[in-house]
Amino acid sequence: MPAPLDRRQILVLESVRRFLRRGAFAHLLNLLAKTRPQDFAPLYEEMTEREQVALFRALAERDPELGAAFLVELAPGSGPGLLRRLGPQPAARLLEQCADDDAADLLTELEEEEAKAILEAMRPEEKAGVEQLLIFEEETAGRIMTPEVFSLPEHYTVSEAIRELQTRGSVEMAFYVYVVDERNHLVGVLSLRDLLLHPPDTRLSEIMNTDLITVRTDTDQEEVARIAAKYDLIAIPVLDDQGRLVGMVTIDDVIDVLREEATEDIFRMAGTSEEERIEPSIWKSVRTRSPWLVATFCGGMLASFVISGFQPTLQRVVGLAAFIPIVLGMGGSAGNQTAIVVIRGLATGRIHEGVLLRSFLREIGVAAVLGMVYGLLLAAGSFATLHWLSGLPADRALPVAIVVGSSLAMSMTVATLVGSLLPLALHRLGIDPAISTTPFVTTTTDVVGSLIFLGLATTLLAVL
Repeated sequence: MPAPLDRRQILVLESVRRFLRRGAFAHLLNLLAKTRPQDFAPLYEEMTEREQVALFRALAERDPELGAAFLVELAPGSGPGLLRRLGPQPAARLLEQCADDDAADLLTELEEEEAKAILEAMRPEEKAGVEQLLIFEEETAGRIMTPEVFSLPEHYTVSEAIRELQTRGSVEMAFYVYVVDERNHLVGVLSLRDLLLHPPDTRLSEIMNTDLITVRTDTDQEEVARIAAKYDLIAIPVLDDQGRLVGMVTIDDVIDVLREEATEDIFRMAGTSEEERIEPSIWKSVRTRSPWLVATFCGGMLASFVISGFQPTLQRVVGLAAFIPIVLGMGGSAGNQTAIVVIRGLATGRIHEGVLLRSFLREIGVAAVLGMVYGLLLAAGSFATLHWLSGLPADRALPVAIVVGSSLAMSMTVATLVGSLLPLALHRLGIDPAISTTPFVTTTTDVVGSLIFLGLATTLLAVL
């Protein structure tokens, strides 16, 4: 839920609405010029669709650069919807002022015909960079990179490099100077600090760092973010399949990727997708959630069949049925906790080939300890319930308590085993574990937990 607007934001919103009603666009632009684009996004969500369109039409006509700055800071899903309502010409004027990667992201979320119409309305020189990015697959380094990268020939001296940097003026992410050969192959990198600390006549080839960390245009964006986080980089050079420098991924794009991937994983583990937040259609939500719920429903039916097969045991000790929900619930919770830990470990690189066994044994150890603790608590609680509250004799309540406590401990351990192995198996098969782990863990733990509980009860009660 978005945070409520503070007093200043309310005043700005009221002023924007008043200027729009009066057609006082000069005052409107003056007000918006003093407002940070990041601070405007919450105000946009409070406006009606008519006000939103009127505002950005005015920006597209009178100050498209300011409009572009506001456009790229809108909440996910808001930008494409706005472009759709504006129409090709105003949308094109705004996208021409956006960074190429931001414009490509917005166009990707539109229908193909809508995006094509906007591209055709853009000026050729502005359109070229965006179309270059749209060639690459979605969620790759090529799609999110910035094509404009500051690079210099390796034969340049420090003084020539500094003069070139000053001449270029506005250069995005000029913390690094990338050094290339005559064929534009990346051969080294150096920082601005390196330029300042060496004599003016020193050649870049003499002081550049040749131990390069790079990505290819087809590298998955999540891998790019992982590399940036691992090596504390604020930009990563992007190379084509010939080793030529074609762009860079900057830290703001990395942060966006990390946020998008984390959000995507959360939605997937819940059996839905982020499209629900962007396009809140009832039928789309039904279609998105159904597969996950079908798997859970089938698992529940299978668990019911298992339980119905132990009717004689349940008829013999009616009190057993009262503890089925807690055994299955605790097992499912333990399994899902483990699955989430493993999934995030795989996503962040914390769990990899070298530590798989150690991570697996750790989770089993945690489950064993928790299973014993809660097994003892449930055994004591079930004995008290059956003996003191239900009036069952102690010699009959004690075996049931042992069965219930042991079943809980075993169920939690097995659920943890499933919650650990299933994400690892899916990851090994190239399937995103976040998509299908949770329903399968829930289904498996329900069925196996029922078998453990009632199977153990049948066996032990026959002996005790």
